[in-house]
Amino acid sequence: MTKTGKIKRIIACLAAVVTVLAAASAGSDNLLKRDIASAASSEKLETLNEEAKKKAEEIEETKERLSELEEKQKELDAEIEKTKGNIAAEEENQAAIEEQIRTVENTIYALWDSINKLNEKIETVTNGITEKEEAIASKKQEIEQGVTDFKQRLRIMYVAGSESYTNILVGASDFYDMLMKLELVKRVADHDNSQIDHLIDLKNQYEFEVAELENEKKVLESDREDLQAQQEKLDAQKGKLEDLYLQSRAVIEQLEKDKAAFQANADVTKAEQDAFEEEMQKLYEEQQSIKEAQEEEKERIRKEEEERKRREEEERKRREEEERKRREEEERKRKEQQAAAAAAAAAQQQQQTSVSTTVPNIRPSTTGNLKNTQFGYVDKSMFTWPVPGFYYISYGMGPRWGSYHKGIDIYSPSIRGAKICAAAAGTVIRVVNGCPHDFGKNYSCGCGGGYGNYCIIDHGNGYWTLYGHSEYITAYVGQQVQQGDVLGTVGSTGHSTGPHLHFEVRLNGVCQNPQLYV
Repeated sequence: MTKTGKIKRIIACLAAVVTVLAAASAGSDNLLKRDIASAASSEKLETLNEEAKKKAEEIEETKERLSELEEKQKELDAEIEKTKGNIAAEEENQAAIEEQIRTVENTIYALWDSINKLNEKIETVTNGITEKEEAIASKKQEIEQGVTDFKQRLRIMYVAGSESYTNILVGASDFYDMLMKLELVKRVADHDNSQIDHLIDLKNQYEFEVAELENEKKVLESDREDLQAQQEKLDAQKGKLEDLYLQSRAVIEQLEKDKAAFQANADVTKAEQDAFEEEMQKLYEEQQSIKEAQEEEKERIRKEEEERKRREEEERKRREEEERKRREEEERKRKEQQAAAAAAAAAQQQQQTSVSTTVPNIRPSTTGNLKNTQFGYVDKSMFTWPVPGFYYISYGMGPRWGSYHKGIDIYSPSIRGAKICAAAAGTVIRVVNGCPHDFGKNYSCGCGGGYGNYCIIDHGNGYWTLYGHSEYITAYVGQQVQQGDVLGTVGSTGHSTGPHLHFEVRLNGVCQNPQLYV
């Protein structure tokens, strides 16, 4: 082989080595980028998995509590059934019913808590599945790209002109040529082994993650079924609580006390209600007057602003007109001066022409002047339930014992001290506090027109809400409240036989049925 031929073979080998190394380097760069993206995705997945695991642990704790409560309910159900209809065991029966009411209420709270946590877990798991699906798709693409890169490397070897490693070594022309080809074989073999191992690892990871994804989807489906089952349990527990209230002598006695108190003080109660309604009408008229005054003030300010702008516009036009006239006057004077100068120049020229024709013609130059959900409650309207956690209505709106009940009474044996919350955003327009008679009574103490400590919120568009018989109202007149803000606590002030919240909805001063709104 000639010296020139040897040099060409060496250059070809070097070119092949450089090409393979370049392909390996590009593959490594792509692999590094994919590893970085995979690490970020893995970190996010790990965070979501930890959140899901934490929620699962909390759900298990709640389930244990629910299991204990359900077991206790079974025992109390048996006790109630055993003492039912037995006059000798009446007190025992009522005690069991009262304890069962508290147990069912606690069960409802636990179910609400469990449902909320299940919803949070389902959301977390769903997000994790989405992330995992994206990661699996990326891994599949990486495998396909790896196969493509490997095919490209084989194509490069084919272009380099060697069919096998043995042919490469046997075809060496001298010792230096053989060393070059040995290096090529070594580099190519190392790269091949590394790429094949990486592809196998990716394939194993891909298959593992696909199986893991399918398992997570099964867990998600199981959680959704569990959520549906717990929702059904919650509905059943609410029905059971209603039945227990009807069996509870405490609730029945409360109703009887209310009826007896009303009948014993019917005249006083009616007088109080009439006086209160007159007061409400005055308050409504006052609020309307205030709003009308505010609208009139806004209209006055608007007209003043319009008048100010009109005057400014007239002043601007007047100044522009004066400026225009001034300029016209200046232009007229300039033209007169120019004409006079021209006439004088002409006269002078005529005079000078008669004396000498060598005097130049002189012309004068001219210038011009050119910017509430954790309890599973769903709102019916703009208003939400005013006593979260307590949903039993002991009296609705309508005729009652010869009178008319203008709102709903929200009651539970354990409601005293519960938070009263704003049913919707608005402005507090009345607060009445100071009733010291915070206890059950079968007469009216006369405080607050029978409502005891109460407050009223104006929600705009003619809507008001009233909250009566509070222990104490913590809101103040003029306060801007948001839906759910605490206004005070449930008590038994005013004409009240026991702790409850009297809640009213009024539209343009007329009482509406709150049950149509909450």
